[in-house]
Amino acid sequence: MPEILRPTNPVPNYDNAGARSQPITPRDTNIQNVVDPSRVTRADQRTDQQQAGDAAKSQQLRYESNFLTFVQRLRNAPDTAVSFLQLLGRGLQVSSGISEGLAVEMAQFLEYMQMDESKLMELLQNQLQSGTRFGGALFSALRTAFSRSNSEMLRTEILQFLRQYSDFSSTGHLEGRMVRTLYDMTQSLPSHWAGRLLDTAAQMENGVAAGDRQGNLQLLRDQVFPLISNYVSTTHDHGRARTLLSMLTLDMVRYENGSEEEMIASFRHLNSYGIFPEDLSKLSDADILRLLKETEFTRASASDKFAQHLTQLTGRALGGEANMQMQDALRNIMASILVNESVYMPLRHLLLPFMWDDKAVFSEMWVDPDEENGTGQNGPSPRILIKMDVEGLGTFDLLIDHTGGRTSMNVSCPETVAAHSGEVSRSLGDILERNGLKAGDIRVGPMRRGMNISDAFPKLFEGVMTGVDVKV
Repeated sequence: MPEILRPTNPVPNYDNAGARSQPITPRDTNIQNVVDPSRVTRADQRTDQQQAGDAAKSQQLRYESNFLTFVQRLRNAPDTAVSFLQLLGRGLQVSSGISEGLAVEMAQFLEYMQMDESKLMELLQNQLQSGTRFGGALFSALRTAFSRSNSEMLRTEILQFLRQYSDFSSTGHLEGRMVRTLYDMTQSLPSHWAGRLLDTAAQMENGVAAGDRQGNLQLLRDQVFPLISNYVSTTHDHGRARTLLSMLTLDMVRYENGSEEEMIASFRHLNSYGIFPEDLSKLSDADILRLLKETEFTRASASDKFAQHLTQLTGRALGGEANMQMQDALRNIMASILVNESVYMPLRHLLLPFMWDDKAVFSEMWVDPDEENGTGQNGPSPRILIKMDVEGLGTFDLLIDHTGGRTSMNVSCPETVAAHSGEVSRSLGDILERNGLKAGDIRVGPMRRGMNISDAFPKLFEGVMTGVDVKV
């Protein structure tokens, strides 16, 4: 999960080197050093508590809580629907100000987004599978053992194995990012140092292609870290090169933690607790690796053409191959995705943009996983919020609840659709029945106000009420 929050705001003029050379003039009226005894202030002229009464309405970053800052970011996130409709529809003039290669990329993206019923189902299933890393018989056994065990040691070892698997399954992503970081470093160093690092980056790239994890780690330890450390100590440059080295360190730790040997040893150790079924406990090392590599998650991630097209399109556009309008649209989309994939978002989030009968449609879906795992008398009670924007028609909000064996819907829609609410309600009931669900209360009405995520999922704010969450 991405960390989208900074610990604090930068102090104004902190990095302004010119301020150090300015003499202090006695009786200078611009110096604000008068302390109001009725109010405790900070050196950077901000208070610790800013509009604590309403986190959502405050336009300033919160300093007392990471979670409340996230809530503000969620509220102020760009309108993803508008940006996607610009890309899919006719609101974005992509024919001017973009490179020839990007125009081809855009055409391929739009062609992929042309959907029918089967392709839309495939897109939805692929997003569900690629968003579920810990699926299958092995992780089901681990989940059961974790929930039933009273041993803190066993729980810790299960979590350690899951971290190793997470890092192992991210191997390709980590390798690609480390190679890019090395090449970025060469752009931040003087030519004498950059030349030496460029050779190392090329060796790393070859090692990644050969699948030599240990060789890559050795290269980082013996060449990259000593080189950059020597550069920093010699030049006293604490700028971008050292920042990139810190990022590289974090990736290298995960890369090492995800080694095949360590993960197999962890699996064997957990097997001594009798967690896994007999057919899993008798697997060879090669079979264990095959089991962990060939999961629904890895297959879905590898075949996620939507993510691949969007990533390639965004990379080229923000690299300077697109006009400002297209860059802004893609930047807004990425900002919204990062907010919804934050470590503070307890909901599953799915993006479903597509073209249907030459109309651009953008849909987002949020699912409460806690409700899915509920164990009431009538089984799980999932809650789903779907927001949809149809080009030329308007916006829709669908809140879906499944309780007591019945599925209820609360639909807010444009006035033109609400005028046929009876027909729409009957059609939705028929759809539920055809899919083996019993229809509950189905309400269809005009859109008065878009439903917020916090309105649909009130539990989202429980972290503020029951937890300790501060900024350092």
